[in-house]
Amino acid sequence: MIVETEAVVLHAFNYGDTSEIVTVYTRKYGKIKVVAKGTRNPKSNKFGSSLELMTHSSIVLYKKEHKDLHLLSKSEIVSSFNRMQDDSEKIFSGLALIELVNMVMHDEEENETIFSLLVESLQTIDRSSKNGVNVLLGFFVRLFRQFGFGLSIDSCSECERKSSDNEFQSVQLRLSDGKFICSSCSKNQTSSGVKITGGILKTLLFLQENPIGKSIQLSVPIAMRDELFATLQSYLRYHIESVRTLKSLSMLYSMK
Repeated sequence: MIVETEAVVLHAFNYGDTSEIVTVYTRKYGKIKVVAKGTRNPKSNKFGSSLELMTHSSIVLYKKEHKDLHLLSKSEIVSSFNRMQDDSEKIFSGLALIELVNMVMHDEEENETIFSLLVESLQTIDRSSKNGVNVLLGFFVRLFRQFGFGLSIDSCSECERKSSDNEFQSVQLRLSDGKFICSSCSKNQTSSGVKITGGILKTLLFLQENPIGKSIQLSVPIAMRDELFATLQSYLRYHIESVRTLKSLSMLYSMK
């Protein structure tokens, strides 16, 4: 059947002599793969630049029942996020976003909330004048919530001292349930957790409680940013074992 939907381009590789197989994350159908014929032939490429990575496009495809590969008929750009092109930190932040979505989302599982969050995140990075990488941090936090293992960091899970009212020097973040134990309560406990500073705890709390657009208001030192990404990836990997280190994130690290 012929269907139309919005899509964000996640990945592409060559197919045959002139075509590509493109992975897109769509509003209506989740992650799908489409054959885009003639994209590598300048004379016959009817899709233009609408299938470039990270591009938000409106697509028409022939969707085949019980098949994992569909035929792309039409694609038009909604937004290409051009302002990223002059800023390598923005580019790698955006690439890490789509790499993460491609890695964790199953084929043809519709989730309009994640689609909207992905588009909003790319827009925020594109329009930001600084701290665009913080959007990726916020995306991780919201992704956890969508998957059903969101962080629960309002207060210590043992003594219930609130994060917002206390200056914790360090806490233990439990990977099993996303709760934390303050240093006083964790002395006599063992858990599958990671030790994080009070500053990281407050940053995570800000990211969780505020719209993703506000993440760019945070000024996060590089060392703390790297520790945040390591913590978030460890937490995600605990719940989804197949998750690997994001290549685009490694490129961000190399920009120090």
